[in-house]
Amino acid sequence: MFAILVIFPFFSAVQAAEDQDPEQAFFLELPVVLTPSRLNQPQDESPNAITVIDQQMIRASGFRKLSELFRLVPGMYVGSQNGHSSFVSYHGTTDNYARRMQVLVDGRSVYLPPFSSVTWDNIPILLENIERIEVVRGPAAASHGANSTQGVINIITREPGRLGTDQISVAQGGNGVSDLSAMFGLSSPVMDQKLSIGYRADQGYDWSLINDASRTRMISWRGNYHPNLSDSFDIQLGYSDANRGEGIVGRATNPFRDTQYNYDYQQLIWTRSLERAGELRVNYQHSYSRFDDSQTHVPESYLVHRHDIEFQHTSQWSPDNRLLWGGGIRSDKATSPQMFVVAAPTLTQTRAFAHDELRIGEAAVVNAGAMWEDDAMGHNNVSPRLSLNYHLTPYQTLRIGTSIAYRNAAIVEEYGNTGLIADHPVWAQGGVLPEKMQSREIGYMGQFPDSGLTIDTRVYADRLNKLIFVDPVIINAAVYNSFKNMYQVEFRGWESTLKYRWNEHGGLTFNYARQHATCTSDGLPTNLWHPSIQAAYSQMLSLCPKIVPLNSGSVLFDHRMNSEMVLSAGYYFQDEVQVLDAQYAQSPMHRVDIKITRAFGKRGEAGGGEVSLVVQNLFRDSHTEYSSIPQQGTPNLDRRAYLLATFLY
Repeated sequence: MFAILVIFPFFSAVQAAEDQDPEQAFFLELPVVLTPSRLNQPQDESPNAITVIDQQMIRASGFRKLSELFRLVPGMYVGSQNGHSSFVSYHGTTDNYARRMQVLVDGRSVYLPPFSSVTWDNIPILLENIERIEVVRGPAAASHGANSTQGVINIITREPGRLGTDQISVAQGGNGVSDLSAMFGLSSPVMDQKLSIGYRADQGYDWSLINDASRTRMISWRGNYHPNLSDSFDIQLGYSDANRGEGIVGRATNPFRDTQYNYDYQQLIWTRSLERAGELRVNYQHSYSRFDDSQTHVPESYLVHRHDIEFQHTSQWSPDNRLLWGGGIRSDKATSPQMFVVAAPTLTQTRAFAHDELRIGEAAVVNAGAMWEDDAMGHNNVSPRLSLNYHLTPYQTLRIGTSIAYRNAAIVEEYGNTGLIADHPVWAQGGVLPEKMQSREIGYMGQFPDSGLTIDTRVYADRLNKLIFVDPVIINAAVYNSFKNMYQVEFRGWESTLKYRWNEHGGLTFNYARQHATCTSDGLPTNLWHPSIQAAYSQMLSLCPKIVPLNSGSVLFDHRMNSEMVLSAGYYFQDEVQVLDAQYAQSPMHRVDIKITRAFGKRGEAGGGEVSLVVQNLFRDSHTEYSSIPQQGTPNLDRRAYLLATFLY
């Protein structure tokens, strides 16, 4: 609230639209977003706070990995267990699986069983193929269902017809960085096609205790068939194959070895345009993933299949009222002889949703929506959301919103019965209830055309009830890990994004978040009398304030120096943080990356291209990363440099 009170006196200083300088028009173009409500809306009429990472920001960051892009989102945490196992979360309560945020690629969920997690490094997507990423900051279960408890990431790739010139990119650098990617396009009056091919490899962290080298091969194809003015068929196919180094020095049960990941997907979206700006859409998707680790003392593997079909209908009831409604069925099956001694069932989940956008006069927009879901584990939940966006002036908007969201238990939390998950014996007792998130927020978005500023800020209060946590149980004198609803966590904070563009060739984006977390008991461990269980329970409550960094943020600078040279730099910082299942707290981070780019040939035309030098962690900040290894030392990224060349043909 303090942030809003501070900037409120400046509202009156902003001129109305008719008084603005035409040369400043490019400062005023707020992006149109789709993810928060499933309706196309300008960002200042969205029911949620949202961050948009566009292709220009992706290029300026110099990041090689998809997961690292989310350092550009206020309040978001990016961690790495090793050089190839990343996890992303929002507002804490995270562990190596980060289970409370939905992740979509072109509307296709990549948030998969059995752990309800995202294997970021296996998603077959090239960074240069991303049009934009929409990150919903806050619960969005009313639109995207359970497991959108703390937010939604929607990665939107380039449509085939917008690819432009074919291109190939090569990156080579320190610590074994060796990347290759290519994109090809083909268009006709009724069919646009795009083929993307990629290879990514490196040696992981400069850390002698672990084996974390990786090699990933990926290919994807997308076709858009539009036989008439009313219908379009979007077809997508993709595959990735990865070798990941695993193993810890001196641990006989975890020797140096290679593991294998495979992932593929198929997706078909049929869209029909209806009268009065209406639309009917049917989306079918299938995904398959496989993991094999056959070189440990006990082999480990799993297979996952997901089928999902959904329809939605959008209608314009009146000039001031739009309604979207629909439903879907999803089938999840996870097979693993090691994780499920007693086979886990195939979960067939159903859902129905609706969202209404109502304009009241010229200044107010009300968004109301809800989703009903049957989680196939005996629970039916309704996740509602209500928000009011009030335009104080054409460039100043105040948003007030509240919502409820749920997270269903992961398959392994409800049905896991094995001793082989990460060397910890697991025997789930079942009966876990969905987690429940209650959220309230006040947000403000303002544009200051005369100075080239855009501000997006919000204060929030979230309460997560029935948090699912490890519940040690004793069976035949042996201790197993089960799961139980055990904690309640409250999050309060303030986060802001400030964008400043001094001209069309240069800009700066500043993100900042200040977060607080407090925990109380929502249930007791099954065997609280056991001394070690008592200690673990007390430790969780005492560490709770550190599960989010008190202060975190980023600064991204991007400036075109002349027609050939571009300089960009990123600064990323966070206070100490304790990930729930890490042995050590992560020390404060202050990391600086730079990228220098020189273009050649004609920009955007065949025969042209660019060469870039990227240096990550320029000043060799020695912050520690996530670690669950009970040995001294934790990984950190040393200074790393690589050259990136892109050619158009």
